[in-house]
Amino acid sequence: MNQTVGDQASRPIAVIVEREGLGDVILKLPLLRAIRHARPDREIWWISAHDTAMQTAVLPYVEGGIARVMAELDFTEPLLQGMRTLKTLPPFSAVFDTRTRVASVLAARLVLRYDEYYACLPGLNRRVGAPWWDRRRPKHIGERALNLAYQAFDPVDASGRIAASAGAEALAATILPPSEPWIGFAFGSNKTWKNWPLERFVALARELRSLGYRPVLLAGPDERAALPVLAGSAPDVDVVDMTAMMIDAPRGKLDAPLALAPSLKLLVANDCGLGHLFGAAGVPVVSLFGPTRPERWAPNAPASRIVSAQDFGGEAMTDIPLAAVVAATLDFARELGVRPAG
Repeated sequence: MNQTVGDQASRPIAVIVEREGLGDVILKLPLLRAIRHARPDREIWWISAHDTAMQTAVLPYVEGGIARVMAELDFTEPLLQGMRTLKTLPPFSAVFDTRTRVASVLAARLVLRYDEYYACLPGLNRRVGAPWWDRRRPKHIGERALNLAYQAFDPVDASGRIAASAGAEALAATILPPSEPWIGFAFGSNKTWKNWPLERFVALARELRSLGYRPVLLAGPDERAALPVLAGSAPDVDVVDMTAMMIDAPRGKLDAPLALAPSLKLLVANDCGLGHLFGAAGVPVVSLFGPTRPERWAPNAPASRIVSAQDFGGEAMTDIPLAAVVAATLDFARELGVRPAG
């Protein structure tokens, strides 16, 4: 235990992160919920060395869960400068450090003031369901973060949901009526090398539609450039431009996808933020993986199927054949009890 000063009863809890896209933050939400349920009397500070989607997108949807977000503090490199930055922070009741670089974590443990410190380093983690002596660090980002809560609390309650505003949900029900067997496609990402080819998503949509399902391509900011291409080459395929949804009194920029989630029976997605978001909102997900690894980045969804390029002897998204995704989607739909229209 590090030495602390100040009023112990008023110290906040710190969650320390590195750099986070939308998917990274979504995978850590169970940790946030577990802390909130276990310590409802404490403020939670989300402290990031670099940029974080918690600040730019997710915060409105964890209302009451986080008192303060501190981003781009640059406390990782150079190490000595970062230690000086961390030294300016107040004492904490507990620190949950989700980072994995040994030097950075040990530096923070040395200079921060706290009562309790929980880290993801091997030897310190207690894996869920593993014997007491098994201290290996979990591979999956979400499991790794949630294991910090298992170090601190017994029992751990990570329940909760992420939801849109009421106005967004009402609009979404008119765009995708929940009674229809909608199968959504999150067909982009912020990295082109993580994307299954667009023409294969189009072919998948046509195949599913021929069988009576209602496939729909979901376009967010990363996918808007593809809309003119789809309009010209695939006018028969349903597309929803989520960035153009005119929502009354939105909670934040994630209102559109979160509002559409209840209408979707399942989602086919690249390894992307939208895949993680829909999974966290309760949509079963067929996840397509190429260069990235599902054991590390699979979405936290109520049910999921993985189709990986490695299963077909490759690393690129183009190595995933259309027939494999058609089969996985149809098998999953039948397993979930999703029936074609009519």
